[in-house]
Amino acid sequence: MDTITVKLPEDVAAQLKAERISKEQLDSFLVAAVQAWLMRREAAGSRPRVAKRPWAEAFRDSAVVFVDQLMDENRALFEELARL
Repeated sequence: MDTITVKLPEDVAAQLKAERISKEQLDSFLVAAVQAWLMRREAAGSRPRVAKRPWAEAFRDSAVVFVDQLMDENRALFEELARL
């Protein structure tokens, strides 16, 4: 398994701490989000090369919409993860 580091804005990190969201919960959410994103890209047939679209820009315009939809589609899963 590979490890990546995600730099969160201070306000987001503070919200995670205030909501008592554990590292394990966040890890599970991020893995589910990336898996869903990759499956959606594969289904849509759009696979831009990473070299042409750096990760820092991948969700520049659509991350909120994508995550909202992901959460709506998987609400029961995320509620269960929140209980862990």
